[in-house]
Amino acid sequence: MFYRSSDILITSTYVVILQPNPMRFHLEGIQSPYIVRHGRGAGFRAGHEIRARYEAADVRIFFTTNRSTFGAVRRALIRALEQRGHPLPI
Repeated sequence: MFYRSSDILITSTYVVILQPNPMRFHLEGIQSPYIVRHGRGAGFRAGHEIRARYEAADVRIFFTTNRSTFGAVRRALIRALEQRGHPLPI
């Protein structure tokens, strides 16, 4: 297991979104992950998002307004993908 919280679980096989909308992504299907940064605005804090291609669709893997949580999830996803033989700089 690379990362676990109440929102997301990253293992050597899956990224599992636990809330708010539960779903599971097999690591083999995650392609071309990238980061989207959202600026502040009208009462909203800046956000950080990881997106990727998955089964021919652009999907949100993770979103948070907490920079340290985002960094931990990003590092965990990088380690999981590297272990599967898919080193991707995200």
